[in-house]
Amino acid sequence: MSEAFPDSSQMQQWHQGIEMADRNNIFCHCRICSYEWVDSMTDAVCSQCGSKDVEHISCWQFPDD
Repeated sequence: MSEAFPDSSQMQQWHQGIEMADRNNIFCHCRICSYEWVDSMTDAVCSQCGSKDVEHISCWQFPDD
């Protein structure tokens, strides 16, 4: 992947773009109680049952169709 970015500043800009896209756009699904919500953190804990067994998917990965 590093070949796609000639210098580290371009790679840093790419990472910042991903972080910005994730802000308030992480789909979370609790594997224990099946509660679902959208969050900003990839390590969010389920507010319904307190489980840390949560699947996190960046919403920008879902197609717009």
